[in-house]
Amino acid sequence: MLATYRALCTHGYPNTSIAKIADEFEKSKSLLYYHYDDKEDLLEDFLSFLLERLEAELDEVDHENPRKHLLALIDRLLPSEMDDQAFQFRRAILEIRSQAPYHGAYREQFERSDTLFLSEFVSVIERGIEEGQFRAVNAEETAEFVYSAAYGALERGVTLEDPDIIEQNRAIIQEYVESQLVRYQ
Repeated sequence: MLATYRALCTHGYPNTSIAKIADEFEKSKSLLYYHYDDKEDLLEDFLSFLLERLEAELDEVDHENPRKHLLALIDRLLPSEMDDQAFQFRRAILEIRSQAPYHGAYREQFERSDTLFLSEFVSVIERGIEEGQFRAVNAEETAEFVYSAAYGALERGVTLEDPDIIEQNRAIIQEYVESQLVRYQ
């Protein structure tokens, strides 16, 4: 999986091949070819691996305070600091996502990812409402709006190679949460 990550960061999705992944692989190249027929087969497993890691990372987020939890989810989508490798990796993931309409296994993984984030957003918003920390809003609609805004900002920032787009939109989304969702007493 690390070899796949490195190859995607270096070459992007269109220029990554099983041979370029094999070049990054520290073990026998024949072992890689034994397990995977082609790039798509390997990327299916890679996306599944990423989702498992994402689920583990989301479990580690502070769940005690709904406001902090929600802001941490936004930070996970729109990190305030991204080095060049992280930026390149996100570009490669967006390139793979663009193939989802044509590749069912990719689509399934991205649907899982979206469902995971949206359910996290809905859950934390509902909990915040129940605890009186958030205003009474439609949790599903609010989650969809925040997630879509964050993902759109990520896509634009990465596509245009402009981290300022990510930072600016992260601040606006956080301000939206503070002004429209958080209930101050």
